[in-house]
Amino acid sequence: MKILIIGADLVGLSCAKKLFEDNHKVTIVDNRAEIGNPQERPGLHSGIVDLTSYAPQIQLTENGCRRPWLEKSMAQRLPIKYLLRTEPTSLPEEFDLTIDTRCESDGDQWFGGVTLQGREPQTEIIANRADGTVECWTRNPLPEVEGGWLERFDGVFSEDMASVDASILRGIQLASEQKA
Repeated sequence: MKILIIGADLVGLSCAKKLFEDNHKVTIVDNRAEIGNPQERPGLHSGIVDLTSYAPQIQLTENGCRRPWLEKSMAQRLPIKYLLRTEPTSLPEEFDLTIDTRCESDGDQWFGGVTLQGREPQTEIIANRADGTVECWTRNPLPEVEGGWLERFDGVFSEDMASVDASILRGIQLASEQKA
């Protein structure tokens, strides 16, 4: 079966991986120019999904990783067709099934930033990285930190979908629902 996945984030990539493993011909389409950019969700890792095969590439720790790097690493290992900077409605090709994995705008506005360990403020979500940096996310504007933020980002998501594990499991669930 030829399947179109809309969305090249962890949900879409995980969905595509499962369907590819089930011998489907999968294409991912996304209007962004790059997989893994911009970062719109935390790299929080709860340990439910085994990410050890990606550990060196994503700076995996017990509770965090670089989410954009995980998305890039997953895409590099998945030999399917990617159509970036492309709107799904512009595709002339026929597909047997289309799965829209893009997250709905349900949730709260979050503000995130990366700083050095020891400089992180108290925020709702904190994910340590193996390189000595800390990713912090809050529903409030980010407070100033000593030396300033190394990187800043924002996104809209529900707290239960903040972890990379939840996104991966959601993608697998969407793929599995297609078998019914």
